[in-house]
Amino acid sequence: MDSTKIKILMVTILTILALSIATVSHADEGEVVKTFSGCDYFIADGQSGYYVLEWFGGYDPDEGDSITGDIGSYGTKDVIYNNSRSGKVWVEDFLESWSEAMEEINDHC
Repeated sequence: MDSTKIKILMVTILTILALSIATVSHADEGEVVKTFSGCDYFIADGQSGYYVLEWFGGYDPDEGDSITGDIGSYGTKDVIYNNSRSGKVWVEDFLESWSEAMEEINDHC
């Protein structure tokens, strides 16, 4: 391989690594602490507060499941449960107190 091809390969590898690190740094982590029978909304507890999330597909979480993804901002997000199962949620709210999270749940369930 000539030096130009090696340089292009190195830049490509470094770019992929940088994008991977950037993606991981935006992931929030939490634990599903409350689900509600007959309702697609649930509450997850994270480092800075509670997340009010609506299940939108994929794995249907249970209390005690871990959740990882960009759930610290509003909108539809892809998440991973228990480090292995994929799902999709709508982030209704985040960084809430328990009472604020329960008010959101009462509005929807």
